[in-house]
Amino acid sequence: MKHALMQHRNKVRNGGAIIQARSKPAAKNLPLWQILFALVFLLSCTYMVYMHKVLSLIHCDSSINNDSDSITVPRGRKLPTITTISQCQLEYNRLTSKQTPGLSSVLRQSEAWIGNQYRLVQTMDALSSRQRPIVAVVAGGSISLGHGVQPDEARYADRLEAWMNEMYPLQTSNKQDNKENNQQHKVINVAAHGADMCAMAKRLNVLYSDLSTQSNQEPDLIILEFAVNDYQGQDHIITVDSKTSVFFNGFKELVLCAEVVIYSLMKKYPNAAIMFLEMQTAIATRKTGALLHMGIAQHYHIPVISYAEALFPNFWRLVERLEKMDKQSYSFEKNDWLPKAGLDINHGNISSAVFPYPHGCSPCQLEHIIPQFRGGGCKSICTFMERSNIIHDRKLKCNAKKGDIPDGRYECSVPFLAPDAIHPSTVGHAIAKDLIVHTLANAQKSSCQGISIEKDVMPLTTFVANDIQEIGVRSDYLVVKDVARVFTRWDKLLPVSPNHEGFTLYADDGLKQRPGWISTEPNGGSQITFSIELQQAECYVVYVAILRSYVGMGTFRVGRSVFLLFCLVNYTV
Repeated sequence: MKHALMQHRNKVRNGGAIIQARSKPAAKNLPLWQILFALVFLLSCTYMVYMHKVLSLIHCDSSINNDSDSITVPRGRKLPTITTISQCQLEYNRLTSKQTPGLSSVLRQSEAWIGNQYRLVQTMDALSSRQRPIVAVVAGGSISLGHGVQPDEARYADRLEAWMNEMYPLQTSNKQDNKENNQQHKVINVAAHGADMCAMAKRLNVLYSDLSTQSNQEPDLIILEFAVNDYQGQDHIITVDSKTSVFFNGFKELVLCAEVVIYSLMKKYPNAAIMFLEMQTAIATRKTGALLHMGIAQHYHIPVISYAEALFPNFWRLVERLEKMDKQSYSFEKNDWLPKAGLDINHGNISSAVFPYPHGCSPCQLEHIIPQFRGGGCKSICTFMERSNIIHDRKLKCNAKKGDIPDGRYECSVPFLAPDAIHPSTVGHAIAKDLIVHTLANAQKSSCQGISIEKDVMPLTTFVANDIQEIGVRSDYLVVKDVARVFTRWDKLLPVSPNHEGFTLYADDGLKQRPGWISTEPNGGSQITFSIELQQAECYVVYVAILRSYVGMGTFRVGRSVFLLFCLVNYTV
């Protein structure tokens, strides 16, 4: 049929006659001159493509000299050569050589907002010089804290520190001496359970003080991981209903907190590279703060790295594929395991089913889950869908221990999530580090290739704040006391003894990491008093954060004592 169709298409008319051209077998051997001509043609094409890329990096000067027209390179930029471009790519390859297998295809997706790369280039230049230690800071919630994973070295902050010291060791003879003399690159992790942008905005002075005690130099890099908690953190004025609303009542308050943090950090540390790291959960209905962060990032030209964009488009594709395979348990068959985990080469003990690693189903690695959560194993796609509460036409069967998974089939868990739908596994932390490294190495490669990157400047206007003065007021909390640790330094909130009858310090979470002063009197009438230690002859605003975490709680009243000797402008609950 194919041969007949080919003959039909080769018929042409010449006057009234029909001339039919028949196909002939291809020649077995081409003449040498044809082979040489083809090679010359290909080399010419390659040269023209390269020259097109080179010319795109320069501009033609419209002024004409007496001798000839001139092509000039903009100030501070060098005309790259083939050798230079190769060296730049080789250095990028070296820096990313230990990247998670299968990740390279989604690196571009992680570049949610490029922003201004100048500070990133400065950080990489300082690293490359190997003349002094580089200090990075990670601020975020329980994800950055490494909730559920072990060992601590598996956290992305620790991995980033190890990467800096491996790729750019300082120029001394003994690594052990470097560590003992504090002459190593360092990542300071100030993450805390439940912390969000509003929590950080109120504790910036605490953060500055804490960082100054941990390092004698200012940070070179600051990574902010608050996307998940900014829709469900502990320090919101407005409770976000079920974490599913996008533009909820109080959205502007969260944006304002983010602006306060970004503006304040940029002014405090004018040479530090600042970036957002946007994570996501596997609960389909749960929104994140990536949307509100993007507006701030674009206004202040802050790079945004999206873990969510790198992994979750393929995650939802996997959910869709599994649903077609088994609508009740989202399981797969034995023959769905892919040779070499779906990758080009074999990576040892890596396995993946349905989709290539790390986007498919993989065996659970229990040894990397802390013992407290190990009994629950890795959560499956089926469990995530069940907890998303979006399947209403059928009952899901997700419990493998109860025999819900059909014989001959396997439940699907993804490698970058383990103990729950929120917190990354050790693989997830490795990927987060890889995305940060890609951003740093890519900025360095662009600079190496001669692409001009100008220093960022502060915008002339605010984003949502009324003015710069409002940002200054909202970032200048003089004293902050907390019941539980928020960030690294902790000034405890303790009652004036013995004035806390009917209250007890209680935590209902398994790790006892979120305690609070809770009234134990069902009939009410309990009272607790805290002191405010501030200098006299000043005016202050007192902010009291109270978490009402249970349905059916009673009412409360906050008052101030009459013996205050300083000017109390207002107090906010």
